[in-house]
Amino acid sequence: MRITKNSVIRIGYVMNDAEGALIDETPRTNPIELYCGSGQLVPGFERALMGLKAGDRKQFVVAAHEAYGDRNDELVKRIARSALPGNVQVQNGMRIPMRSPEGVELCCRILEVHDEAVVADFNHPLAGQPLSCVVDVVDVKNPS
Repeated sequence: MRITKNSVIRIGYVMNDAEGALIDETPRTNPIELYCGSGQLVPGFERALMGLKAGDRKQFVVAAHEAYGDRNDELVKRIARSALPGNVQVQNGMRIPMRSPEGVELCCRILEVHDEAVVADFNHPLAGQPLSCVVDVVDVKNPS
């Protein structure tokens, strides 16, 4: 049985960034179960799995725009310190949760700390990076 949209799959994988640093892994001996087409996987990763069957191994690279997107400089914002959560002592490099004016939960990385404001990056930490992947397909079940 081959992987198609809506397949339930069990896979082991290793994912590295462009420099070869490990981002995530799930060993073949303890595979993760996923539902293709449900948004559990970045689009390029899911697309690379299509047509594979149990026992297949595939090595591939997911382009940044097909993974977590390209970096967007418009997502780097200057924010008043008064808009930050009051209980957080901000420091360069730290990640903090915030809410948008619409109430959406966001996470940002603090790039600069000033007396009255901070510069925060709301890009996904992996935005702009291709993902190097090796996947072992353990099992494929297609919906009946």
